[in-house]
Amino acid sequence: MKHTPYDTGKVKIGLLYTPPTPIPTPEETWVQSILLGDKQGWSEDTRTCVLSVAALAAIFIVMLLTGGI
Repeated sequence: MKHTPYDTGKVKIGLLYTPPTPIPTPEETWVQSILLGDKQGWSEDTRTCVLSVAALAAIFIVMLLTGGI
């Protein structure tokens, strides 16, 4: 939407104003891609985090079952 500047007769206030464009966060982009059916909606950071937690959980379970804890 184009904003018409306020003209005082000598000065046009807001002549060069452009409204800021919102920058989506990574979470917003991820949720939108999942809702649109994108199978690749998982970002590299999300995959790394999930795999790290899964690996730590597996190590903990193995140590728990073998009596290492």
